[in-house]
Amino acid sequence: MSETRLLIVDVGSSALKAVLFGGSGETLARTSQPIPTRSIDGRIHEQDPEDWWAALRSAVADLPEPGSISAIAFSGSMQNLIGINPDGRPVGPAVLYSDRRLDDDEVAELAKRLPDDYPRRAGNRLDAAHTILKLMTRDRHAPTAGGRAVLWTFGSKDALTLRLTGKAVIDPTTATTSGLMDFATRAWNPDLLSLARVDAAELPRIAPANAIVGHVTQAAANETRLPAGIPVYNGSGDAGAATWGASADAPGAAYCYLGTTGWVAATLPDEAAAPPRDIYTLADPVRGHHSIIISPFLTAGAALDWLASSLPSTMEELLAAAQADDRSPGTALFLPYLGGERAPFEDSGVRAAFLGLSGSDGAGALALAVLEGIAFAVRHNLETAGLPCSTLTVIGGAARHPLQQQVLADAIGREIAVPVDSEAMTAKGVLRMVADAAGVRLERSEPAGVIKPRPERAARHRRRYAAYLAASSFARELAGKLG
Repeated sequence: MSETRLLIVDVGSSALKAVLFGGSGETLARTSQPIPTRSIDGRIHEQDPEDWWAALRSAVADLPEPGSISAIAFSGSMQNLIGINPDGRPVGPAVLYSDRRLDDDEVAELAKRLPDDYPRRAGNRLDAAHTILKLMTRDRHAPTAGGRAVLWTFGSKDALTLRLTGKAVIDPTTATTSGLMDFATRAWNPDLLSLARVDAAELPRIAPANAIVGHVTQAAANETRLPAGIPVYNGSGDAGAATWGASADAPGAAYCYLGTTGWVAATLPDEAAAPPRDIYTLADPVRGHHSIIISPFLTAGAALDWLASSLPSTMEELLAAAQADDRSPGTALFLPYLGGERAPFEDSGVRAAFLGLSGSDGAGALALAVLEGIAFAVRHNLETAGLPCSTLTVIGGAARHPLQQQVLADAIGREIAVPVDSEAMTAKGVLRMVADAAGVRLERSEPAGVIKPRPERAARHRRRYAAYLAASSFARELAGKLG
C-alpha cells in the first residue's frame, strides 16, 4: 500500500499556497506562488482564473515527487463571480469579493427587488459583496471575451477543482456568501435563483468539505503533473478552513485571522447563531446545523504592505524600526480603512488616516501606529460581534512577528494564543476536515504560544482605543466631503 501524501492548496487573495502532508499529518513540503490582482479606481477588483491555474501548475512543479501525491483538497477566497465556458475554462476575469463597482444607491435599488424575507432565506442581511448582486448586474460584472458562460461559481478553489475533475461542486461555507443558498436547507433557493436569472443547472452542486468532487482527469494530469485518477476533495472557503485550523469549530472558542484582510469568528449551533444577525453568518463546511459567525474587516496585513511600498522600506526594516519606537511610543494613530470598511460597519467611502503625527516621527512611529490600528480594528470587531472573551487564538501571516503579536495583545487587553506555524492554519483546517476520508492519522499538535498584554500599557491603550473610535466616526462623517 502506498504512503499517503495529501496536498492542500489554498487559493488566497494574493497568493496560492500549497502544503504537502504525510500520513500522520506531518508537513513534508510547502510552496507559494503570487497571484496578481487588477484594480481600477479603488472600485474594480479582478483576477484572472488562468493565473490561478498557472500558479497551481507552478506550485505542483516545485514540490518533491509530485507524481506520488495521493489526493488533493482545497481552500480559497469566496464571493467571487466566475463565469465558466463549456470547456471548463473561464469566460473572463473573476470579479472579487472586494469589487465595489456598484455604488450604494445601486445596491439600494437592487435590494428593493429582493423578497422581504431575503435575510431569513440567505441567513444574512444583504451585503454589497453578495454575489447575487453581481449576477443581477452581470452585464457590468462578467465580460464574455472567452464566450458565453454555461456555469457560474463563486469560490476560487471551485474553479480549480472543476478544471481538475470536470465536476462542479461548492462547499456550504462558500455557497452562503453568494446570497443564493437557502441557509436552513443548505440548498439553492429557487426564488433567489430566479431573481439572479440563473438556473440550478448553471450552479455547482453543494456538498460538504470532506466530499470527493471527482478525480484528476488525464488532461489535467498532463498539464499539472498531478497523478491522473487521484481523488479531489471539495475543501472549504477560506473562512471555514481557518475556523477549523484554529480549532474553533467547536462552540465557545473565538479566533482572529490576520492576512491581507482579516476577521474575527466563532462557531455556534444554528439555533444559537439565530441568523440573520448584525454580523455575517456562514454555514459550517462539514456539519449541518452549525454556523460560523464572522466579522470580516477589509484591511489587515495590507496596511503594512502599503506602508512598506510607500516609504519604500522592506518589511524587515519597518518592523525593526517599529520595535525601536515601541520602547517609548509616541502619539501617532492610524485608521486602517485603505479601501473602505466592511465590519463592524459597512462604509465603502471611509478612508484611512494618520493622526497625532509630530515632526520627529519616522518610519518606526508610522509602522507602530499601523500595527496598533490593525489591532484596534480587531478589538472593534470583537466587541461589536460579542464574541467569547476568552484567550483569542490568532492565525495568519500578518501576525507572525513577535511585535505584531504583542501589540495585538496590548491593544485588545487579553491574552492571545498563536499556534505553531499559524500561517498554515487554513491548510491544516482542510487537513482536519478530510483526514479520515483521505487516510491521514492526525497526531496531537504542538501547544500554542501565549502572549500576555503588558499591564503597564493598559491605561494607554484604553485612552487610545477611545480616540480610535472617535476618529473612525469623524472619518466616516468626513468621507463624503473629500471627493
